[in-house]
Amino acid sequence: MRNHYFLVIDDLEKPSSQRSGFLVELEGGGRQQANLDKVRELIESLWIDGNLPQDCFINGFSEDNIIMARPKKDTDRELLPIEEAGNYLIELIELVAAKTQAQQEYIPLAAMVEKIFTGREQELTAEEIQQAQDSKTVKSVISKLTRAIADVELCRKNCEQHTDLIMGIIQLGENGESKIQSTEAVMETAKAVDNGGKQPTKNSRAKAK
Repeated sequence: MRNHYFLVIDDLEKPSSQRSGFLVELEGGGRQQANLDKVRELIESLWIDGNLPQDCFINGFSEDNIIMARPKKDTDRELLPIEEAGNYLIELIELVAAKTQAQQEYIPLAAMVEKIFTGREQELTAEEIQQAQDSKTVKSVISKLTRAIADVELCRKNCEQHTDLIMGIIQLGENGESKIQSTEAVMETAKAVDNGGKQPTKNSRAKAK
């Protein structure tokens, strides 16, 4: 199920070009008004519990502070700077999820790839030999992983220049549990690569073609 994203503006009295706030990610989600209610209740709860900076929302908080994050192609107006920053982070979050999936698909092949491209073919098991013979699948999995890693890195570099206006990322799961991360933490997560084995080297990718 597709997640829904919202931006919560800290201070509506600031000029639109200077507005900052939080990016909220709802896992799953439902109708628009129900989603807005969830976001409003979540922010109010987090603020009351002291989980958000107490100098937030000094000029009040209402549903007017909440806007749906949407790509530029879905609107005929110019996006606010905070909306552009939010879109970069949303793209990064979704690309990291795609990279994680690609990593999971690569894990079963990791040992076989490692042995082949480090000259240890004699150590291949019968199952690994069978894997290696399916060159189409091997090529597809490695290509998907390397492309995902490259996409994440490119997006992460773009985010570094556009995320100052995002004060934090708040994720709400379908089970009602919430998680707050700084933009820095999300960027660090994007850097992490854990394939359950070594990544294919440049030479190994060339030989897999």
